[in-house]
Amino acid sequence: MTLSRAQRGRTLIAGFGNELRGDDGFGIHVIRRLREAGVDGPDIDLMEVGTAGLRLAQQLIDPYDRLIVVDAIARNGTPGTVYALAVDGVEAATDVDMHTAVPSRALAVAKALGGLPRDVWIVGCEPAETDELTTQLTPAVAAALDDVLHRIQDLLGAPAGDRDRALDLERRDEVLQVMFWLTGEGLGPDVSAADVTRFIGDEHAVAAVLAHLVAGNYAESGDAGGGEIRYRLTRLGEIEGRRRFLDEFEPYLARSAHGECGNADCDCRTGGECRSA
Repeated sequence: MTLSRAQRGRTLIAGFGNELRGDDGFGIHVIRRLREAGVDGPDIDLMEVGTAGLRLAQQLIDPYDRLIVVDAIARNGTPGTVYALAVDGVEAATDVDMHTAVPSRALAVAKALGGLPRDVWIVGCEPAETDELTTQLTPAVAAALDDVLHRIQDLLGAPAGDRDRALDLERRDEVLQVMFWLTGEGLGPDVSAADVTRFIGDEHAVAAVLAHLVAGNYAESGDAGGGEIRYRLTRLGEIEGRRRFLDEFEPYLARSAHGECGNADCDCRTGGECRSA
């Protein structure tokens, strides 16, 4: 389904961070990749906020239906972990800081000025290094760029104000985790929607997510006979499924679990200590 301009609304995608501080500049890198991909247009504006959050509040005086903030997000996860969070509430600022480098502070100022859109998202990545003076992202964070771009495209493909999109993204992660786990346990690589539903419990949601994964080249499908459709992770799906599985469960697993060395960024496919590390 192609959305009309009225359904899409006007969207501002704003990248935060200091590009001279390694992974702290993640949001700036994303905005530049989006610009290279030609994402900006009549209904989508891209903005490199950097560390001057007041610029975002000023920009939002021009009304938008949706705001997507992109930034490095430290939540004590594994570096490279991608987050997509719907912002349900923002405390209004009682004073104005001319720097407002933190997105939450910039959003508070925007609310105080009456320019906060009804639909606000934060999409970002767990950083590995934000203190070193460098313009380069660490390998784990650089590897997450494509995933963040896909998630932003998912949000842009939904009508403005669609609050179910956050749940859809969470379910996608859950399905990728389950498919990766089933393969590691020898119960894959070909799985049915019913196999996945045993662990997630929402048949209609699982079917929709599997179709979305096929469309996004995370999985491929085929008729197993008797009208049963089975699904298999593509190479991209394996990488993203492994990353999400290890992000969620690595603290509870032995390093040799699932035939992997335990490093979410490693493709060695060997148990125990990684010889290439």
